[in-house]
Amino acid sequence: MRGRHWGMVALAGVVYSAMTAGGVVWIILRDGREAFWLILAEDLLSSAGLGVGLATAILWFSAYASEHHEWAKTLEIEFGVALGGLSSLQCVALAVASGIGEEMLFRAALQPTATTLAAKIVASRALQHFAGITITSLAFGACHFPFRKNLLPWTAFTIVTAYGFGAIFLWTGNVMGPILAHALINGVNLSRIARKGSPSGPVIAISERGGSLEFDRK
Repeated sequence: MRGRHWGMVALAGVVYSAMTAGGVVWIILRDGREAFWLILAEDLLSSAGLGVGLATAILWFSAYASEHHEWAKTLEIEFGVALGGLSSLQCVALAVASGIGEEMLFRAALQPTATTLAAKIVASRALQHFAGITITSLAFGACHFPFRKNLLPWTAFTIVTAYGFGAIFLWTGNVMGPILAHALINGVNLSRIARKGSPSGPVIAISERGGSLEFDRK
């Protein structure tokens, strides 16, 4: 079980590394190297503080919803089946990788480009930035679109959180806040769901040898 999960973590690491690299190259080609370093260093404390605050609010809502709303309970059951058995280290690895990869691509790379494109259509700076955040948030949600109807609330949740990430990046010009918020939200929620989805009893492995079934307790 743990071996299978590490394989999943490794695959996710490759995907998120590619997203990170793509975002970095996008930013440098568009704005230059100095602009890339600025989004990591400029107004860092404000960005980090807002990231922690946003993560705290969203995690509170997630815990509240899982106790009081059926759609949230359904999401936890569905994801618990897939993620049950993940170790704390695996949850942290997935959270950090997803936070860096997705925020570097969507917030740091895509959002300013979307805002620039919006500027060709609308004159208001406020509307330009709102359009940039909206386009980016919808693209982010599309990448989290499930193939099952009962998981659609997850997509809506990711879009709402993306607006928060985008607002922090717009306000501070620093991507570290969104990265921190994203990683904290994923890390805590993944750990909570993985614990709930872990099997409470022994795992029985069934195999066939010599025409008979053998049961191994693990």
